[in-house]
Amino acid sequence: MPNSQGPPAPPPGHSRTARRLGCLALLLLPFLLLAAVVKAPTWIDDYRLARMMDRIEKHPRPPGTDFEYFDRHVDVRGDSGDCWYTMRFEISTDRPIQEVLNYYRQAKIEDPDGHLGDYDVYAYTFFDEPGTSEGGISDTEPVIIHLAGEFSGSLLNMRCY
Repeated sequence: MPNSQGPPAPPPGHSRTARRLGCLALLLLPFLLLAAVVKAPTWIDDYRLARMMDRIEKHPRPPGTDFEYFDRHVDVRGDSGDCWYTMRFEISTDRPIQEVLNYYRQAKIEDPDGHLGDYDVYAYTFFDEPGTSEGGISDTEPVIIHLAGEFSGSLLNMRCY
């Protein structure tokens, strides 16, 4: 007598949808691994730059200065394998701007390559700021400290090409 019940039922917990999802995951796995390999140099360089910003934040500040908030601004670009970075942060100070600028120029903070003080430092200040006295000098003045330098980026960091 022929079997009229059709194909045997799959074991419990093994649906056709689950098998399709498993096959799809196996097909996507090489692409996900390739994406991780391509992005890893960028993640490594971002980590190195974040460590430099941590060192800047932990470095003793000049007398009469304070961080209003430590908002990190880091930019990376490059050409022909050279990576250039710029970092900016804002401080408030009651000291002359040149004094604060000289302090950060003399500070030997380790850059992403491990060199001490191998970067340029600039200072920017705001003019016509609310709360400024008639003489044009406020009690505390916001200053943007800007560091710019070059580091040897990871081999496949596309921002450096």
